Amino acid sequence: MSPRYPLLIGGAAMTALLGSALAPAAAAADPAPVIEKRSGTASPALVSGLNEQAASGDPVAAARTHLADPRYKIKNPGAELAPLGVVRDGADETVRLQQRHHGVPVLGGHYLVRFRTERGARRVVGAGGRFQTALTVPTTPAVPERIARGVALGQTGDLATRLGGRAATAEPRGLVVLPRGGGQLAWHFVVRGEEHGAPTLREVYVDARTGALALAYDRLRHAAEGPVAATGKLAKSGRQVTVNAFRRADGKIELRDRGRGAEIVTFDARKRDVARYEGGPVPADTPVVASGSTVFGPEATETGAVDAHWAAGQVYDFYKALGRNGLDDRNGPIHSVVNVTSGGRMYFNAFWDGTKMVYGGGGPDHHSLAAALDVDGHEMTHGVIEHSADLVYFGQAGAINEGLADYFGNAIETKVHGRPMTASGAGLIGEDMCKTAEAAKCAIRDLNDGRRADRDYIGVTGQLDNAGVHLNSTIFSGALWDVREGIGGAKADKLVYKALTEYMTPLDDFTDARRAVEAAAKAMKLTRGERRAVRAAFDAHGVTPGWEKRIGVDSRLLLPNVTAPNARPAAAGDRYAIAQSDATRTEPPAVHTGTARGRRPTRFSPKTGGIVQGLDTDGRTVAWGELNATTGVSRVLVRPFDRSAPPKEVFSGEGWVNDVAVDGRNVAFTFVNHAATDANVWLSRNGGRAAELTPGPEMSLQTSARGGRIAYQKPTSGGVAVHDTATGKETVVRVQGTVQWPTLTRTSLLFALNTDADRRSAIKKVNLDGTGLTDLRPEGDRLSWLSGLDVDAADRWVTIGAYPAAATYANENLPKLFQFPLAGGEPRRYSCNRGQQGAFAATAGRGAVWIDGTRARPDLVTRTGPTRALCR
Repeated sequence: MSPRYPLLIGGAAMTALLGSALAPAAAAADPAPVIEKRSGTASPALVSGLNEQAASGDPVAAARTHLADPRYKIKNPGAELAPLGVVRDGADETVRLQQRHHGVPVLGGHYLVRFRTERGARRVVGAGGRFQTALTVPTTPAVPERIARGVALGQTGDLATRLGGRAATAEPRGLVVLPRGGGQLAWHFVVRGEEHGAPTLREVYVDARTGALALAYDRLRHAAEGPVAATGKLAKSGRQVTVNAFRRADGKIELRDRGRGAEIVTFDARKRDVARYEGGPVPADTPVVASGSTVFGPEATETGAVDAHWAAGQVYDFYKALGRNGLDDRNGPIHSVVNVTSGGRMYFNAFWDGTKMVYGGGGPDHHSLAAALDVDGHEMTHGVIEHSADLVYFGQAGAINEGLADYFGNAIETKVHGRPMTASGAGLIGEDMCKTAEAAKCAIRDLNDGRRADRDYIGVTGQLDNAGVHLNSTIFSGALWDVREGIGGAKADKLVYKALTEYMTPLDDFTDARRAVEAAAKAMKLTRGERRAVRAAFDAHGVTPGWEKRIGVDSRLLLPNVTAPNARPAAAGDRYAIAQSDATRTEPPAVHTGTARGRRPTRFSPKTGGIVQGLDTDGRTVAWGELNATTGVSRVLVRPFDRSAPPKEVFSGEGWVNDVAVDGRNVAFTFVNHAATDANVWLSRNGGRAAELTPGPEMSLQTSARGGRIAYQKPTSGGVAVHDTATGKETVVRVQGTVQWPTLTRTSLLFALNTDADRRSAIKKVNLDGTGLTDLRPEGDRLSWLSGLDVDAADRWVTIGAYPAAATYANENLPKLFQFPLAGGEPRRYSCNRGQQGAFAATAGRGAVWIDGTRARPDLVTRTGPTRALCR
């Protein structure tokens, strides 16, 4: 997937008078332009109803001249707006400009000016977008790029997997300003690596003033010579198709199409690992798919090569009919790589990585995903989106990105195959990729699923699916599909394309995107009935202003909109601590503390601190790690919860800190070197300087502290250890499998154990002396699909985070909290909130605090015990 990868009024409208001195009377003035505001900026979100003379010549210069008008509040359009491109649609031109703050690009800062030329005269007919007028942030970084790179590598992903998997890389992309408040200067990196055995490709932004992780999201959305016609069979239908190919000097025929404006090339990875193909150009040693004749045989069909090449041409032609020259609108090359694998196994997926398409090959049950034309169209549409509105691939903006790709993927398929909108399964995505399963069961998504934002939004917090980019896409794409049914395919395709390329901006939410479509419908002069159909489609899918507030919860709000990336609460008694940034996320995350009785959290750590890397509280003391991104040095600090003393440093070292655990005057933590090749547990005893508790080559991590003991995972040897801080004795419990989340109570040690490398884990309990190992929940239990920080316990009660089911992603199957007695017993649902119940911590008695995504944002909430209701 492309990075997509969860900121704009005033001025009196100028009135153009018609007529001349020879006219008997002045003609009526045009209606005043309609100016729509956007909060947080003085620049308009949208100015419609314009009919003003435009400057002649270059459309970019004309756009900048127009934006010098006081109504836009843009002081110097020539310096503050860089051209991104011009879309031409008959008599219409739309200029897209990128905001720059002192020469540094502003993330999502796209502003657009629309012209219409009639009878040789160009006039301005509309403008708008996102231009942040309140930016004041200096653009000289305080944090060196090399240090920020270490943060980008160290603060994203799963630590244990990173240490044991492929080494990650961070490609620098320079400085960017995030449009938060007065602006947040950040270093931008593209991080490639592996997590949980799967390749990753992330956009990562690190605050260039503080070194804090500001934003991160996934991108994986991967003789005579000359043109000839070749043939091959499509995998699903077996239909023979003709494709444009190229005869090489040696006589071989390549899948290289030079008969269109863009060169379309299909490469064969020859079962090499997908990690080689994440981002960047196709590796030089990857051959173009070739045949000894103009007939491409069964192997080219099985690998997906014929489908991928044929589909790329169909996608190009579809967008060409809309007035677009290739994915980038500049006739840049369109490259596809087929036949990749993952870890030596079939790679059942496909993605656009920002430069090319990547497909896995076929297998016994599935064709290559290239066999589904709607999937091909979907993924390549990410390239169109990247080169136009560039919707950020996170939260609602990411769901719009996915929804647009869904819409155009299916629109391409229905058009090419001549499939009517009323046909059974016309709204299915990916139904052609399976060899044996029924289409409806094989499909990835259904644009006719009827989902509504207010009723069906899947409330994930960012720990899953980039905050729901796939899970919520059909809410938006379903509305667009209804529009297509209502006004006809050709007109709807033009409308949605116009909204994407001329009205949408990178950080739009559902309401913004609806406004973009309605504005485009008005600009296209659709009839009243057609515009009414557009409104009705969005209304039917619940995409109306304020829809998020209509979702009910049974929890009590402690902190709305947790802004620190990867924040996890810690708690003991009725007190809790959490990392939180300011509302605009321009400050580095700081430790905040509060009470579960309802007092809003307040800042606890000093403003001079670094990046919070982990925290814990035992109710009396708070301990946390923080990184100075300028020096690369991490510290561990402790402070009384009541603030009766200033923070005390117990550790300092070059690297980063994880898994902080505090028990009175003892503080344990995991320390990892900057190269991410070594991790060991350190311990500060009785408030003294920390010393390494587990020296040697074996890794140790994931600490817990309680009652004078420290527990930690020993992943290399397969076990979990309990260290008595008074005697220095270490008791190791050896088990077969992977241990996670060791948790101490006063009488026992709990941990999750996965014995067979699947996602199911048992919850084990063992006495502190290593005896009496028992199952609290067996590995085959319905709640053994654990999630996030999955185990925490008070003295008598155990709380876990688990998937109630593992079949499909829906609100009822998202991670939920459950609680059961430490002595054993049946788990009970903790809250009936319908969204994800993410990172959590146990409080007094049966209480808990957790990060909840139900209302389409990450909120810190609480309850005092399990619900008595029967959750639906």
